[in-house]
Amino acid sequence: MKYLTSILFLIIISACVQNSEYKKMVQNELNKEIRYDTLFLGYELGMERQDFLDHSWSLNQQNIITGGTQIEYSLKGLSSDATMVFYPRFHNEKLVRMPIEILFNSWAIWNRELHSDHLIDELLEYYEELYGAGFIYTIIPDLNREAWTKIDGNRRILIYPKDDMVARVEFLDLTADQ
Repeated sequence: MKYLTSILFLIIISACVQNSEYKKMVQNELNKEIRYDTLFLGYELGMERQDFLDHSWSLNQQNIITGGTQIEYSLKGLSSDATMVFYPRFHNEKLVRMPIEILFNSWAIWNRELHSDHLIDELLEYYEELYGAGFIYTIIPDLNREAWTKIDGNRRILIYPKDDMVARVEFLDLTADQ
């Protein structure tokens, strides 16, 4: 019984340390008072809803994206073709959160090479090329889960598995009221 209590205590302490490290990282980045609003495909944090809709219409007309209430984009540059599905969250008519689900197009339950854990490894490399190195694996308090995260100024990027098939990527403006 003492052994079980000791293990539980160590797990709780470890989670608290990770939680405080995450909060410290967020505060350090916010204290820099530097904005990083760039997302992808010309979308930006803080973008007005109508600007988002106009930009999406333009990309749709160019056959870069498809969709309406959820947008699909063919993601190239990975070991296998993948599809991104996304639609932002707005607050006060401004884009504050961009949740994305990504899966390999050829995913099959028997093909382990196309499961989300392999996809996450590739997405980490992909997003490090776009946004720079520095992703760390930590507990995210507002999600109560572990995820790969990178924080630059106001922009937080998360990467984590939704399930065996889908990886989630999420951009968040840490300065926006949610």
